[in-house]
Amino acid sequence: MRFSTGLLRGPAVLAAACGLLAATACTSGGETDADGGSVEPGPDAVAEAQRLHQIANESRAISDELTEIEHRITKRCLEDEGFSVHDPMKFQASNTAAYGAAGYLTDAPVRAVPTPEAAEQWGFGVWTEFVRNPGNEDLADELLTPEVRTAFSILDEEDYGEPDTSEWDAEDEEYQAGWIEAYSGSPAMMEEVKGPQIDYEAPPGGCWLQMVETMYGEPYMMAAEDEDGEEGGEHAVTHEPSPLFTIGEFEDFSELFGAVRDEADAFEICLLETGYEAWELSDDLSLPLWQYLGSMYDPAHFEEYGEDGVEVPEAPEDVPGDFMGVLELERAMAVDFAACGQESGLRKAIEQGWAAMLVEAFQPIETDLVAWQETMQGHLDNAQEALEE
Repeated sequence: MRFSTGLLRGPAVLAAACGLLAATACTSGGETDADGGSVEPGPDAVAEAQRLHQIANESRAISDELTEIEHRITKRCLEDEGFSVHDPMKFQASNTAAYGAAGYLTDAPVRAVPTPEAAEQWGFGVWTEFVRNPGNEDLADELLTPEVRTAFSILDEEDYGEPDTSEWDAEDEEYQAGWIEAYSGSPAMMEEVKGPQIDYEAPPGGCWLQMVETMYGEPYMMAAEDEDGEEGGEHAVTHEPSPLFTIGEFEDFSELFGAVRDEADAFEICLLETGYEAWELSDDLSLPLWQYLGSMYDPAHFEEYGEDGVEVPEAPEDVPGDFMGVLELERAMAVDFAACGQESGLRKAIEQGWAAMLVEAFQPIETDLVAWQETMQGHLDNAQEALEE
């Protein structure tokens, strides 16, 4: 039996969170609602998708709270044992709810067809991927408002970067080994290069197990898989994973593209008539906006690394030479694309088609998800009581 420090943590859980809503389009076959009827794209599907999305994001928020209080209880135990400096890699924050804060369209392929309001304020959002480049620090502070961060699921630097390990690294091996034994309940394994390491093959113990027993009663045992996907024993985690993790990642939007093909054709015709030549949607409903605008925001990067073989329309003759100039160009361009998205009906078709797919994926797990929330809320209440003692 092996033990883990918890469920997915840090960058891993953030990557999973990004894919959860995108997974909704991966189910095949007829779309059904809770009563077995068809889920057709439309206003009713949008309303139901918004309701289910709210439940899903409440679950993500509970996961974040569980992580935070697990860390507090574990650290208190370690500090009672005389350890005041902690390995930050074992206490990375969970920020899964942030990725769904923008609503049910968080992962929908709508970048090419922003709303008119969003286009006027934020363009396509391509600039958000370059504004933190060296030299743009003042612009980043000014432009990355809370509203922008929510709309484009942008976390603070410290939320997704590697934690600062300098204080931990400054401790000698004797301290680190003692901390590891207090944390895990088993002697540290000594590695020549990395130094003291946790023995993950050992049974759960130490402050980690004490925290689990305080919050959950006992660890939750999950089946382990090898590289080939075959089950191979079990490992202990802090608690039962959210039913959201039964929805896998999904990146193939071809089903949605097929459902909105007429609107997509009308959108491309509108762009052509507006003066945008050679802009054709791919089967994932995307356009090479990152390459097109990115080569203006960061020409050195694209000169060195190219555009990954993507065919990109020609840039205008007079490319602005500063970040804000390119941003104004992006905004103006996005306003035109938004207008075509409205005229062709493509934006609405994607919204409603995405909603129908989301309903299909989330309705089967709704009951389990609500039950999981109630169980986890009980664990949170127990943990709060323990911290107040």
